[in-house]
Formats: sequence, C-alpha cells, structure tokens
Amino acid sequence: MNTFHTLRRAMIVLLLSASAAFAAPVAAPLDAPVLAQPVAANCNAIAQQMAAQYGGKARATLQNRGGQQVCVVVIVVEGKNGQRAQRIEQVVPAN
Repeated sequence: MNTFHTLRRAMIVLLLSASAAFAAPVAAPLDAPVLAQPVAANCNAIAQQMAAQYGGKARATLQNRGGQQVCVVVIVVEGKNGQRAQRIEQVVPAN
C-alpha cells in the first residue's frame, strides 16, 4: 500500500476514536406515570365546560395541593359596555 492510503486509514481511525470519546452516553428514557395524559386531558375538558358555562375563555393547570391533584381553572369573561374583563378562578378535583 502506498503512504496516502495508510495515512488516510490512520486519520479515519483517529477521528472515529475521538468522536466516540466525546459522544454523550445514551440514557434510558424515563417512564411517565400512566395517568399523566388522561388527568391533563381531564383538566382541559373541565376548563372547556366551565368556559361554556360562564361564556368566556378558560385555561387549566394541574397542581398538587394538600397531597391531592387538582385542576386550577381560570376563566376570563369579557366585560360588556366597556367594563373590565372578569377573572374567575375555580379549583376542582382532577378525578
């Protein structure tokens, strides 16, 4: 073999070994709790029902209060005749 091919192979081996040394270790993905998605979806469904009831727009967040998971729903109802918007906050169980 000529010198060019030998140098080329040496460079490839060097680059591969260097990139392997800097590669981040692969971490196994953590399993999410089984009820993570349905509870969050439940909060959103509750928020939409309350928004329809009050005639406004709603957002919900899942929180842990007193050891229980609850949905904190904030509803904003636009004011009429130039009045300010009304903000209503309700806390309901997540189940």
